[in-house]
Amino acid sequence: MMRSAVLCTILVLAGCGGTTNPVPPGGISFQFTRPPGHVYALYTGPVRPALDAIGVKGTFSQASNTLTFTAQMAGPIVVGAPNYYVWGINRGGATNAPFPGEPNIVFNAVVVVTVNPDGTASGSVVLLPGGATPLDSSAISISQNFISETFPASLLPSTGAQISGYMWNLWPRSGLGGTPQAQIQTFAPENAELPFLLIP
Repeated sequence: MMRSAVLCTILVLAGCGGTTNPVPPGGISFQFTRPPGHVYALYTGPVRPALDAIGVKGTFSQASNTLTFTAQMAGPIVVGAPNYYVWGINRGGATNAPFPGEPNIVFNAVVVVTVNPDGTASGSVVLLPGGATPLDSSAISISQNFISETFPASLLPSTGAQISGYMWNLWPRSGLGGTPQAQIQTFAPENAELPFLLIP
């Protein structure tokens, strides 16, 4: 697959290298889409369709006070597992921007989901600084190329912004604990963050 270090700025409801809110199978309308084949320039791991994010979405349900992340990969989530999916969230005032070539990706919390070869998954919400809160396994859903998780918004307390002002990004990884940029296959979106869509 082609390696790419293309940088793009995403406006709300607009995509770089994709189309605006397409409706893939399953009826999910994504905030950001792009064709498969994007690989972070510094990535040195195995290139897997399961780590190639081609559609992402984040929502905040005001009725249930829950946050939901949904993403579509270019291939089945479990192929090549264990695979790791990390959503970085800026809850306001974040300055942590550790990825070369991606200076607009800043975060002070992460949601980490690990998908195992047998299709099981585990996850946690990690505040930076702060501790980790495990996600219930029922909060995580995997279906072929799609992965999603829903959890209480209270697990991501504000550090200065309202939830409507929280910004986020997804970076699928081939491993955890090593040099991040060498393990991150791609960012969705690249060098930009998206807001949560509000659902009454």
